[in-house]
Amino acid sequence: MKILNAGLTEYNEALKNLNDKLVAIGKYIEVRAIGGYAMLYNGLRSGGYTVDVDTVTEDYSDDIKRLVVEVSEEEGIEDDWLNNDAYSLEEVMGIFDELEWIRDKSYSNIKLFIATEESMLKLKIRAVHFGGLVPRVTDQLDFLDLLGSLDIHSIDELSKSSVTRDMKEKYPRSYEFLLKQGNW
Repeated sequence: MKILNAGLTEYNEALKNLNDKLVAIGKYIEVRAIGGYAMLYNGLRSGGYTVDVDTVTEDYSDDIKRLVVEVSEEEGIEDDWLNNDAYSLEEVMGIFDELEWIRDKSYSNIKLFIATEESMLKLKIRAVHFGGLVPRVTDQLDFLDLLGSLDIHSIDELSKSSVTRDMKEKYPRSYEFLLKQGNW
């Protein structure tokens, strides 16, 4: 039975396993992690789990995809535990050049980059806004967690950060969501 919601430890083990397989065949990949894995890595997701590692990289080759599936079977996680589904989303690619990254050098054949907290906040503001009137609950919770981690706890405090300063004008759905929250 597959683990539906794995934590940072499980995904780091999967990345280690994938790295070993890449070493064996002399291949290298890049992972630019956003979403749940980045939240876990930055110590920000209160639930402590995610369903996958979202990467904003172009598609991997078929041989790399086969290795990802092999790792999923060996580690008991979902087949698409490492995927680039977010790569084509407007809320991600519309600000890709603005994102900042933390480099994790734990793996020899995986260039692992994790979005910083401020970059994750930019992404979650856009995810809540572009999610329409019913955005994903995890995006909303992550949004609040990120604001809290940056010491922004009310509408009045949005002016503290260059990331949130113009939210009312640029991302009104995200601003309205926060208005309904009161203080967080």
